[in-house]
Amino acid sequence: MFIFGAATLLILREWQSASHAAAAKEISGEAEKRLLESQNRRQSRWMIAAAGACLVVILVLTADFIYARANSTPPSARAVTAVGKEVRIPLSEVQDDSLHLYTINADNQSLRFLIIKKPNGYGTALDACRICGAEGYRQDGQNVICRHCGSAIYVPSVGDQGGCNPIGVPSRADGGDLVIDISSLTQAAKEIPQ
Repeated sequence: MFIFGAATLLILREWQSASHAAAAKEISGEAEKRLLESQNRRQSRWMIAAAGACLVVILVLTADFIYARANSTPPSARAVTAVGKEVRIPLSEVQDDSLHLYTINADNQSLRFLIIKKPNGYGTALDACRICGAEGYRQDGQNVICRHCGSAIYVPSVGDQGGCNPIGVPSRADGGDLVIDISSLTQAAKEIPQ
């Protein structure tokens, strides 16, 4: 808004100086008229360049805002159901280096959680953090990005405490599945700021 206001002021100033120049032409001699016209052309070029630069900045900021909003749409989460008092995700499903999002209904609430393969195992966490809340995360190349503040989360630290890391949930490998206790998910959900 500030840049748009500055561009508007520049345009108004140019319009005002043009009207003053027209009034000055009527009372000046021929040599003074040419000098005034030259100064007005020079000033007009600078004003047009400044207004054009402001317009370019506005367009770039608008495009960046639209790109950031489009990029921050929540990724889809696969719905899973509990088996007894635990969630079982096949390890074959999370073997790649991609961020996998899931949702489950537990204790009358819908919980989103994520799993990502780390160099030393698997990062399992809620799709929320203690700082930004339940805005969630998305993957951008080798990093996991907070959709609220844009912080890049180092993948080996997913599930650890500190910063904007997702709220960790303990998990264990059992045969060909990654197992998460429902009670761990509901307990971790209490740490999400409202």
